[in-house]
Amino acid sequence: MKKIALATILAAASIAVSAQVTVYGKMRVYQESVTAGSASAVTALTNDASRLGFKGTEALGSGLTANFTIETGVGADAPAATTLGDRTMLVGLSNQFGSVSVGRDKHTIARTLDNFDAMGNAYGSSAAVIHAAQGSRFGNAVFASVTPLPGLTANYATSNSEATGVTNAYTASIEFTRGPVSATVANFDNGTTSTSTIYGAKLKIAPTDTTVFALYSDDKVVGVTSIGKSIGVNQLVSSAWTVLANYGTNDTTKAVDLGASYSLSKRTSVHARYVKEDAVVTTTKYALGLEHNF
Repeated sequence: MKKIALATILAAASIAVSAQVTVYGKMRVYQESVTAGSASAVTALTNDASRLGFKGTEALGSGLTANFTIETGVGADAPAATTLGDRTMLVGLSNQFGSVSVGRDKHTIARTLDNFDAMGNAYGSSAAVIHAAQGSRFGNAVFASVTPLPGLTANYATSNSEATGVTNAYTASIEFTRGPVSATVANFDNGTTSTSTIYGAKLKIAPTDTTVFALYSDDKVVGVTSIGKSIGVNQLVSSAWTVLANYGTNDTTKAVDLGASYSLSKRTSVHARYVKEDAVVTTTKYALGLEHNF
């Protein structure tokens, strides 16, 4: 893909609006202080998954819909040339029973971390340190999803190696949701040296506005195995305040993540985060961030 400037993306956004395509995005940036071992603290302005996206659908009749998504990461801390569609580039078909799409997107391991990590697998989270994210995304891929029963969804994706003698990678998952309970089991295999099986669960406790999260993973990354475990909680303190906490451990690391988020509006929030990861070197982070969604 071509490297394009952010200005080109914004120009495309104006065209998309006139073509009645949905334009959406997120700007989320943290001012952080990081200390690694005995070294002095380093301060930095850090981008956290800021993005610009375009998506659209077309009803084809008989319940069939064509759809596309183009989502590009934006360096909100230090804007520079970027790659169009580096986060998601999909075109597909869907109906009430499921969907099929082709291109690039997150695979099932990354989505399990997103959905069952108390910190949302974003800045301030140690999820991808405790559990193997396995690259998070597939390119050159086919994605399929089917919902045979309400609340039950099965997903499968395969990434074409596009090389003779090289095995395709794949991921698969089964997701279940009923009332306050959600659970997922997902598997990844790159066909050679890396595999993962991850289990995620969460429970929403309505009377106390509490959500409890748990993750367990059996990972192998380039032949090195590890068992990851984490448990966390989100507590709604008021209509605007939410506090977050998570503890995780694997064969080499222990991590504590703490946070608080305050909603200034439906689209704008302020976040505070604290992270301590004890491994060969102990790393500590303090950060304050601002997020706006559009």
